[in-house]
Amino acid sequence: MQNYIVVSRKNLQKPQEAPKFYAMARSGRKVSVKDVCKRISERSSYSKGELEGCIGEFLLEILNVLSEGNIVQLGDLGNFRMSIKTGTPTKTEKEFTTSCIKQGRVLFYPGNDLRKLCKTMDFTLYKPDAKAETEGKPKPPATSGENAHGGSGSGHSEAPDPDYNPSLSH
Repeated sequence: MQNYIVVSRKNLQKPQEAPKFYAMARSGRKVSVKDVCKRISERSSYSKGELEGCIGEFLLEILNVLSEGNIVQLGDLGNFRMSIKTGTPTKTEKEFTTSCIKQGRVLFYPGNDLRKLCKTMDFTLYKPDAKAETEGKPKPPATSGENAHGGSGSGHSEAPDPDYNPSLSH
């Protein structure tokens, strides 16, 4: 289940128009690799230490594969690949050198499992309680069924990633 809040946003291209309201995801807590390993070890025959070692090596190998300019395909979870951000474009191809490149970027394209998750996920409106607001501490995420304002994910959503190009996903 994904919690969300409702935010207003003005269209900067049309500042005279009234703001419109959009859902924005509100994440719960961060779950560390150690936490994930503990959860897996509780339901499998692998020890927490074995899992941490394997995942640590796996993450290192992802970096190695990306640094070689390759795509890392994680099955139906998705793909990681590198992209390049140009800092100084040139008028001709001959003028372009590596010094014109500002930096590399890592892109992730979700696979079938994550796309399916996004289509079938339940949404719940997050409402902090008054006491948590006054103390500056967020309320723990709502549990399923607490709010009838959940949605199916259709309609307006969080602003799209301007760099996402579905034709490049593998």
